[in-house]
Amino acid sequence: MPFIRSRSYAEVKNQLENSNSVLKWKPGMSLFNANGSIDSSSEGFRYTIQTTTLIRPRVTEQKFYEIPFADYIPVRVGEGAYLEEIKTNVEYQSAGDFESGIQGVGQETRITNVATGLAPITYKIKTWVKGYQYSIMELEKALASTNWNVVEGKHKALAKNWQLGLQRIAFLGSYTDNTGVPGLASNAQVNVNASTIGSQISAMNYTQFGALVAAIMDDYFQNSNSTVYPDHFAIPQSDWNGLATPINPQFPVAGSMMIDYLMEAFKKITGNPNFVIYPVAYLDKSRNAGVWTGAGTYRYILYRKDEESMVMDVPLNLTQLAPNTDNNFVWNGVAFGQFTGVQIIRVPEVRYYDHT
Repeated sequence: MPFIRSRSYAEVKNQLENSNSVLKWKPGMSLFNANGSIDSSSEGFRYTIQTTTLIRPRVTEQKFYEIPFADYIPVRVGEGAYLEEIKTNVEYQSAGDFESGIQGVGQETRITNVATGLAPITYKIKTWVKGYQYSIMELEKALASTNWNVVEGKHKALAKNWQLGLQRIAFLGSYTDNTGVPGLASNAQVNVNASTIGSQISAMNYTQFGALVAAIMDDYFQNSNSTVYPDHFAIPQSDWNGLATPINPQFPVAGSMMIDYLMEAFKKITGNPNFVIYPVAYLDKSRNAGVWTGAGTYRYILYRKDEESMVMDVPLNLTQLAPNTDNNFVWNGVAFGQFTGVQIIRVPEVRYYDHT
């Protein structure tokens, strides 16, 4: 292979981009499977092979827990870029009792007025910056191995780090500033009910399950000041995995599974045929210990997916700059973006249900 300085950087980059390798850089993220738990001592370009060894041209990628959070939480992209906070004005009405406006014949004419006011809700905008680095030596070694595109891998590692980071922020908020950047499941303003769901729903007997179905929607309706019903129910992943159990094991007929009954009941009570029940791994106690008060709980969330009720802002989506070098040996790349937590504007339209 010719010496690296005999080729331009553009030629090296072009050769890497046209390779068929697909290895993804291994960032240190949680919620990945056992195959992704790589022994760091095994990383690198060098390993022992025999004359009978086949090196496959493709590399097995690492897997992560992924959930399309924008399907369940309103996400607004592009508003407030390069700023430091977002204020949402909430309008309040003060009109008094309806009958205070009734006028009687012969009474002194006195008109009762209505009033309105605004109160701002402020959320922080966080700026995120990360980078990567590679050298001529890495490029040459990757090219010599013929099945690893190291530059592509590092580019994609940044994008994946951003994606998985926003995903966790959407549900759990920031570990370092949960007050300023809360998630859907970690807003301190939301009321917590610790009695209606006393155990995993999938572990309830049919009497307990029936009592839950009868109580939970009324509890939410009262919490919303009798104004609205929810349209989403987020539950711990471990509980979801067991909801294919018949309500009564003695009568395991079609349509009698817990998840079927729960879905139909919620659709009928709310009058919403598009009601959504979905699982979230972050709601399992092992994934959220220390995020909110206590050592961690199983958390269930009834809420309305409505941009006027809640929204997560991404003022500046991920932006990757072209790599640059000041010594023609080491290249540095930078990516940046901005995000907020989940702004819960109408707090009574979200309700937490916890059990240990």
